[in-house]
Amino acid sequence: MPVQLYALSFDAHDPERLAGFWSGLLGWETVAEPDGGFALLPADDTGFRIEFYPSEEPMVVPNQIHFDLTSNLEDQQAIVARALRLGGRHIDVGQPGGGARRPRRPRRQRVLRADAPLIPHL
Repeated sequence: MPVQLYALSFDAHDPERLAGFWSGLLGWETVAEPDGGFALLPADDTGFRIEFYPSEEPMVVPNQIHFDLTSNLEDQQAIVARALRLGGRHIDVGQPGGGARRPRRPRRQRVLRADAPLIPHL
């Protein structure tokens, strides 16, 4: 039997709020887990879930993962506005002109680069 990716899991100081941000942005259902965590269940053909679990451990290094989110260009401004309403913020990822509003790799039309779970300003 081949191995399957079941979930991406993150420790968080406020897993419910972080799950709410990503649920609102991605349009995925949030489910409370029995151990205090929250899982996002995909509403599309994504083959894995995203989970957030409570942790009091301090973050000692910046996150080493980010989500590259895409959409059509017509919806880009609305999606970025939704991310900001949900608590996100623009970040400088070293692109010309600053901010996370311009694609880093021109061959991909990226809407938003999200350093998870740092992008929500919670």
